[in-house]
Amino acid sequence: MIHLTLLNKEILENRVKLYLSFALLALLAVALPFLFEPTRDFFKNVDLSYYLDQQQLNFIGASYNNYAWSQWTGKNLTQMGVLAAIVFGMGALSGESSFGTALFLLSKPITRREIYTTKMAAGLLLLACTVIGSTLLLMLVSLWKGYPLDGGAFLTANLIAYAGLSVIYLGTALFSALIAEPVKAGVAAALFWLLVSVPGYFPGSAQYSIFYQIKAIPYWFFGQNPIVPLGFFLVLAGAFYETGVWLWSRREF
Repeated sequence: MIHLTLLNKEILENRVKLYLSFALLALLAVALPFLFEPTRDFFKNVDLSYYLDQQQLNFIGASYNNYAWSQWTGKNLTQMGVLAAIVFGMGALSGESSFGTALFLLSKPITRREIYTTKMAAGLLLLACTVIGSTLLLMLVSLWKGYPLDGGAFLTANLIAYAGLSVIYLGTALFSALIAEPVKAGVAAALFWLLVSVPGYFPGSAQYSIFYQIKAIPYWFFGQNPIVPLGFFLVLAGAFYETGVWLWSRREF
């Protein structure tokens, strides 16, 4: 179901997005281990109780594991990963419409499902290189700096984050299938995900926010079996994928 020639084309066309998104996340990944000691000293010497809950401060400063998760999975990776997922997804299909290449592509001996599947596979691969690649870089720099990091738990948390970001990407691709211009598709997707994030701003409903799950909070804090969020994201991703195939199959050019 994946057309290799089209897959290579998609990766080449999006390589600049890959380079920029990975460079930004890699910079943050490299910086975090170097900022651990200054951050912990800052928490000890400056009263931040007005801005942050004391339990949060104690949690972050308790170990490098907690610091790395809170500043990476719970913050930088989630924020920048969502942005990367939207950037990768917004032009996945609308680019074919805006650049007038859709009819040429559809004239080839390849089904619309194959086209859609290949484009989604390319985006997910690029997103994996960005998310998992920068996470592994963080783990390597942490090892080089001599900070103890539970690699298995940390990598599992970030695999959960990648699965959630894949849902963001596939959801964004729906807008790309509906809207002909990539920028408009990206803006529409960003507004949609902003609306979806609303439950996360309230303590009583935070757990129902997809971004709460992307941060792997239940896994890291409460020891939730990772199969639960991974299974949830897989079902949601499948629903978005099939919806996208349906929309793309009925699109007229």
